[in-house]
Amino acid sequence: MKHLIITTMVLLSAISIAAQEKPAPIRTGGQFRIGIGYQRTWIKDRQASPLRYQSSDKTITLGYTKLSEEDLFNAEIKAAIGDLFPAGYRNRNWYHPNYQPGGVLKLDSSRLKGTLYNSHIRIAYARNISNGYTSIGGEDLNSYRYAGVSLNSQLFYTDNIVRTGWMHAASVNADFMQLSRLQSGHYFSFRITIPLFSRNTRLPYHNTVSSADNRSGMATLFRQGTKWAWLGNFHNIRLDAGYEYALSNNARLGLQYSGQFLHYDKEAPVTLFQNNVAINMAFQ
Repeated sequence: MKHLIITTMVLLSAISIAAQEKPAPIRTGGQFRIGIGYQRTWIKDRQASPLRYQSSDKTITLGYTKLSEEDLFNAEIKAAIGDLFPAGYRNRNWYHPNYQPGGVLKLDSSRLKGTLYNSHIRIAYARNISNGYTSIGGEDLNSYRYAGVSLNSQLFYTDNIVRTGWMHAASVNADFMQLSRLQSGHYFSFRITIPLFSRNTRLPYHNTVSSADNRSGMATLFRQGTKWAWLGNFHNIRLDAGYEYALSNNARLGLQYSGQFLHYDKEAPVTLFQNNVAINMAFQ
């Protein structure tokens, strides 16, 4: 992952050097965006199970962006839901023996397959750090680069019997974003997000919630399982890349890719990969 970050920054620096530094026109104003997509998730939560779980999720994203020549504001919320099961064992059952009232042995079972619920809320502010342009096929490609900070809140919850991947992470992140536009109405975007520090909540080491003072399960979870984390022990690299085509002066249609890697060591290590592809419609 460290090599990926270094390679990405080198490529972006090369683009910046190649681009001629010339102020370029930019269309300012607010923009609403809605996206519907498909997401794959892989989770290995050693606190819950030695197995690697996977899911195929349906996603919906709502966002708002306010863009100017000096700065950028972005707010976004994404929700996802899908079946979660151990890789290669979609229909595996969890058996445990029991006895009927007459003393006859019976086997109760519960499916390991469950549902993964995932939400992501993001609020970001960035300042313009440079503009530039280059020529491609006789057309000017105008580029705008922004750097800033974002607040992210991610929630992962599963209803399967082993409680795989329960986690909430509220993080402060460093952001870099590049927007590019061809004169013919083609728009390109790239963003990388790296957490600086975070307030993370997971189930305690025994992977269950219990309270001696009659607190609710949710209050107990956040009280017992919340810890501060930082770049040294919480890795959550997120990459976003998009393409949109202008259908009119006020509407654009496009594709958006989002991917993230997450690793956290407390209480036991949890590692997560996600890839999401969505069709977006933007209105300005």
